[in-house]
Amino acid sequence: MIKPSYQVSAESINLIAEISEQIGILETLTGRTPEIHDEQFDPFKEDDLLRAHEKMVDGLSEGIGRYCQNDQRIQLHMAMLFDWLTHTDEHPLISSCIFHYELTEIHPFSEGNERLGLYWQALLLARWRPILAGLPFETTVVERQQEYRRVLAYIGEMAKTAHFIEFILRCLLDIISQEVKNKVENKVKDKSREKVQNKSPKSAENEGNEAHLTKSEQRIVKLLADDPRITIGTISRRLQLSEAGVNKALAGLRKKGIIERIGANKNGTWKVNK
Repeated sequence: MIKPSYQVSAESINLIAEISEQIGILETLTGRTPEIHDEQFDPFKEDDLLRAHEKMVDGLSEGIGRYCQNDQRIQLHMAMLFDWLTHTDEHPLISSCIFHYELTEIHPFSEGNERLGLYWQALLLARWRPILAGLPFETTVVERQQEYRRVLAYIGEMAKTAHFIEFILRCLLDIISQEVKNKVENKVKDKSREKVQNKSPKSAENEGNEAHLTKSEQRIVKLLADDPRITIGTISRRLQLSEAGVNKALAGLRKKGIIERIGANKNGTWKVNK
């Protein structure tokens, strides 16, 4: 096995850790790992790469589904690349980036190399972690095509590969982080919607009433909730209100259904309706 020449920077190592963490969060939020339904191409088989090129490129173009002019050097380079991909112990985030990079550098097809490189890396990533299937990886990189091309124009093979890996990993981190954010926001919305749907008409009405209570009424409700046996005289002293004012507030709260009196006026207790 001949190993491609590449360099993994410290920044890339940090990005791998961040991406792995975000994937773990995404899997937890999703609840279960989805199955890969599109098995038409095996990303570790060279023949499938040729079939994929045939399907992706316009049928009227020359050289679809085969390497440029059957160049033996290209055939050898591609065979060695697939051999490395199949046997490497490199982290899948790195090996998928290297395959993508090498495909664009070898340029085995007359057209469609970059598009196929993006697609093939997406297949490799989904094979590694199925949760990544369906994320807009290709679309995101295409949207950043100017930077993509700028990275590929670096002089010096090792520096170019290091920058290429960093660029692709940053794109992945942005995509996965956004997906995590979307999942969290959707869960919050679902819980809020469920909470509203599960409320009884009475509790919903009370909640609306509570929003319109005066400060004195709010303080009285809190005292009643803390001590259901509290007397009007005690409320009057604590809140520095007249007993007539307390009685008026209590009457209003009872009318709104916020509170109830349980038992006799002398020995009964107050109940705050939630």
